[in-house]
Parts: sequence; C-alpha cells; structure tokens
Amino acid sequence: MKNRNSATLALLASSTIAAAGAPLGVELLNDPGFDQFGTFWGKFGAADFNDFFGGNPHASLFADGNGNFGGVFQLGIDNTEGVTYEFSLTDVRIESNFNANFRFGLEFYAADDATKLGETLAVIDTNDPNDGLATGDGLSFTMSADAFAGAAFVRPIVLFDNAAPLGSGQANAFVFSASLVAVPAPAGLAAFAAALPLAARRRR
Repeated sequence: MKNRNSATLALLASSTIAAAGAPLGVELLNDPGFDQFGTFWGKFGAADFNDFFGGNPHASLFADGNGNFGGVFQLGIDNTEGVTYEFSLTDVRIESNFNANFRFGLEFYAADDATKLGETLAVIDTNDPNDGLATGDGLSFTMSADAFAGAAFVRPIVLFDNAAPLGSGQANAFVFSASLVAVPAPAGLAAFAAALPLAARRRR
C-alpha cells in the first residue's frame, strides 16, 4: 500500500511536469556566461560583448553617452505553454554614474521569431537619480513571466534607453551571467496540491 501511494505521488508529480511540456529547472539559455562573446546572443544599439575585467566575459551596456540605448537578447528558444519562466541576471555590475531606463525580461514571438506577440519586462532603473538604485558588483535581479499563449518562441532581453550619465566617470552596466528556466505554472501547482489529500486518504 505504501509503495502504491508513493507511486501515485510520483505519477502526480510527473504528470504536472508532462502537462507543462518543458524540462522544469533546466537552463534554457545558450552560453549563459557570455563566454563565447555573443555567438548565441544578439545585440543592438550601444551594447556589445567584452572582457574588460580579466577573464570575466560579459554583455556591456554603454550608458555613458546622453541618449544612448541598446541591449542584448537571445533568439531561438522554444516557448512552451503552461509554464512560468524565471529569468535572472545573476551577476551584474552597475557603475556609480549609471542613469538610464534599464529593464530586462521576456518577449514572446510568432513562428517567424520576428513578430512580437507580447512581453513582460521588469524595471531595474527608471532614469531617476533619487530612485535608490544599487550600484557596484555582484548584483542580481530576477523576474518571472507566464508563457504567452500562441507564441512559438520566448526571447530573453536586457535593454536600456534614455541614458543621461550623472557627472563624470563611468556610467555603464555589465551582465556577467544570466539564467532562464521554466518552473511549474501556478495552476499546475494548485492541481498537484489538490491531489495530495486524495493520496493521503488512500494511504489510510
């Protein structure tokens, strides 16, 4: 009886994952540490892939010029309906004079990977000197977004615009590593939780 209930719980868990249709918790980014200097990443505007800090490849966002804008992104990641994505910038350096609208998040595209159907972006900085933005090394930021219905691709993106550096000195941001994983959507978790009392009754 115990083994059967254990198997039931395992089956419920695997069914939740199967319904999501994606390998949960598996890194979806190619080259999350930018070691291949943009081989799998695209860029636009005042952004590039560099190694300014000795053995630490990264994406560079050059906000050190008035009006600068730009960003980095990755193409070709299949979207899976029924999951929630978690996109993290796990190691970021923001220099003390950085002042720009700085966002990151996920865009969802049609089968041509060019027609945008929707997006979910999180704000890091709002180009406000009084917003209390943390600067320095080793910063991290995380956002989540539900898979967009009807989209074939999900595109992680980090972007900035409306740069207006504060005073003299460096005013850039650098992303050393990032991560994109699928996690169970809340509806899937709720279904799994609802099934647990049934398994408990069977065990008694």
